[in-house]
This record gives sequence, C-alpha cells and structure tokens, in this order.
Amino acid sequence: MALFKRIARYGILLLILVHFKVNAQDRHFSQFHASPLQLNPALTGMINGTFRVNMNYRNQWNKVIGNNFQTIAVSGDMNIKSPIKSQGKDLVGLGLSIFSDKVAGYDLNHTELAATGAYHKSTGAGQFLSLGLKMGLSQRSLNYENLRFEDQYVEGQGYTNTTLENLPENNLSMMELALGLQYTLSGARDQGLNIGLSLHHITSPDFSFFNLNPPDPIAPPKKPLYGLLSFHAGGSLALSPTQSLLPRLWFLSQGPHYLFNIGTLLRTPLNQDNTSALHAGGFVRIVNGKKGPSPESFIPMIGFELGNVNIGLSYDANLRRLAPSYFQQAIFELSLSILGSHDNEGFFCPKL
Repeated sequence: MALFKRIARYGILLLILVHFKVNAQDRHFSQFHASPLQLNPALTGMINGTFRVNMNYRNQWNKVIGNNFQTIAVSGDMNIKSPIKSQGKDLVGLGLSIFSDKVAGYDLNHTELAATGAYHKSTGAGQFLSLGLKMGLSQRSLNYENLRFEDQYVEGQGYTNTTLENLPENNLSMMELALGLQYTLSGARDQGLNIGLSLHHITSPDFSFFNLNPPDPIAPPKKPLYGLLSFHAGGSLALSPTQSLLPRLWFLSQGPHYLFNIGTLLRTPLNQDNTSALHAGGFVRIVNGKKGPSPESFIPMIGFELGNVNIGLSYDANLRRLAPSYFQQAIFELSLSILGSHDNEGFFCPKL
C-alpha cells in the first residue's frame, strides 16, 4: 500500500513537470465521459462488468469549410483480478483503442493505435486509486494530389503544370505516450464520484509537414505538439429513489489553449427493475480567446441505457457565428457502449 501511494505521488509530480516541458489544438469529444480510453488511460478496466466496447463518431464543420471533419474512436477494455494473491480486491485493466480523424477534400488523416493498461488499487470499501499507461503509434498523412500551388496555374487552362515545390514526406509516424491517475469512490444506491488527471503527448511528437530535408544551412523548424494536461470529474447523486443527477466536468490545457466543459445529466428509469433509463441534460464549453475566456458552445445531450447497451447523442450548438446560420455550423456526435456481464464487484463508473 505504501509503495503504491509513493508511485501515485511521483506520478502526479511527473504529470505536472512534463506538462510544462513538452512543447498545436488537439482532438476531443463533447461526450468525453463516453470515450474513457481517450480521456484517461487510468480508466482502463474501470467498469461494472467483465468487458466494455466503446464507439464514438463526431461530424463537424461541413457547412463552414465545404468539407467535414470526421472523428471516429473505437476501444475495448476489460478487467481481471490482481495476480498478486495478497491483493485480492485489486484489479488490473487492459485495453486497446483505435482513433481516426479525417479532413475530407485534402485527405488530411490522423490515425492512432494504442494499448492501455491500468492497476486499480483498493484503498477501502468501494474505493480505488488507479494508475494508467497508454502506449501507441500515431500517424498523420496528407494527399498532395488535392493541393494546388501558384506555379501550377496556366492562363486559360487552369492548374495544369507540375509544381516545382520541394514537397516533404507526406506520411509521418510518431510514438504516443500518456499517463493517468484516477480516484473512484462508490456509495449506496449507485451513488459515486470519480476524479482523474492525465497527460498526453509526453514524447512531444512533431507532425509538421514543412520540408524535413531543406538545403543547408537552413534548419527545419520544430513544431512538436504541446503536452496536453487533462482533469476530469464526474459523479452520481440520488435525488429520489428513482432519479439521479450526473454532474460532469472536464478541463483541458494544451500550451496557450484551454477548454472547460461543465454540465449535468438527469437519469430517469424507464422500467421498474432499473435496467433501462433515460439521460437528458447538457453541457457548456468555455474556451480562451483573444478577449479572455468565453462560452463557445452549448451542448444538449440525450442518452439511453438499454440493459448493457448505452447510446448517447449530442449536438454542439456553436455560439460564434462562423457560417450564414448557426445550424450550419452545428456538430453532431454519437456514442455507443456495450458492457459485458456483471459478475464482479460493483464500483462507480459513469455509463454516459
């Protein structure tokens, strides 16, 4: 126990130190709580069941730039009892995640395949302290055939010439490394609390498509991703024997940028045995701009628990005018979660 506390303490220190040392904005889901392995590797295996499969889809900016951004994430994780016999209540989480982000038109793609693992140390009745690690391969590519340069233009014919631009490699692969910490507390009547902290891009991957082999003595500029520090918290508070309030918050800091999501959902059972339920509510996203922090989007959400299947649908209503109408700049997001059989000790884990 003392050893795990020491590891957790040093883990927090490492997250903070690396955040300030790692030297552009990153992907995210509005339904951050429905994409656990993307949020924090310490959430791997933190489930009320034997396994979990999550799928997330996000579509945005089609009416703003003429081509949409599509973001897809698929993950699967499971938990097993600790192999250390003296730590019978501890759990080990194992997971695998695939992420894809694509900008149509230019075929700017970002793909990531990662393995995650976590150790969940039982610190008391219904309490776990978790330490997680994510290791993966991240790839970005760009299709030059869809790009046009000034020297290609021929009057009366269009862009028919072959460009003389010295184009760099258009397929880059880098290692992705993330660390995470998580505290979970479970109470009676499905009440609970979880608080997590994670750091992503520890290896400072550089995905710049600027010329990687310029003529001497010009040195190529370095544009590594900023370290991404993420703090999240969620809970379940019983309002009555049947209804619960599910508050959620997420703070993300990356270089000079930050983002803050806060909101809540109301859970209402749809049947007497409480195996199906309706979730309804919303979130507000606040970002820092030229004039300081301001609301960027309002995000209404509705979700359904149908036994071991959870479905969520959200709509990002952007509060900044970027298109002729606010509806044209809306962002849709869909989440799906499938849980395995509930044959292990229950502990609090947000479903939607």
